[in-house]
Amino acid sequence: MRVAVSVMSLTGAPTTTASGRSTGPSQVVRHVLTSSHPLTAPGETFELVEYIIPARTVLPVHRHPGVQMATVASGALTYHVVSHGSVEVNRANGDHEVVGPGKSVTFHKGDSWVEPIGMVHYAENLGDEPVILMSSSLLDDHHPPTELVNEQERTTR
Repeated sequence: MRVAVSVMSLTGAPTTTASGRSTGPSQVVRHVLTSSHPLTAPGETFELVEYIIPARTVLPVHRHPGVQMATVASGALTYHVVSHGSVEVNRANGDHEVVGPGKSVTFHKGDSWVEPIGMVHYAENLGDEPVILMSSSLLDDHHPPTELVNEQERTTR
């Protein structure tokens, strides 16, 4: 059962990615499949979310106010770590890697990763089909699930 469905404009007006590419408005669909407020994590929301990222979409540089784990259900997602941490990657074939600041990786169906709280990153769907992600997050109730990051915050730390 789906708890909520929303269409988010993560870019709004055109923006510039960390690599200097221009992006236009893009609509990412965010289906909250289930959500709870665990007693063991006061002030936080635990969610299972399906994201649908349209073809040829560049997401803006952003971070999340909590830990997020995700897997690719379909498509390929090019993922860029900008600053404030590294992403732990588990490939569908069982391989494991860590991707740090200034590095990029492409995720395919079955690949999964863990994003630490506050890690600055962005992603791109360079393909002709939508990318579908399944994500589980434990996020601070007092912040939106995605926070856009300005130029100064991209390079601090």
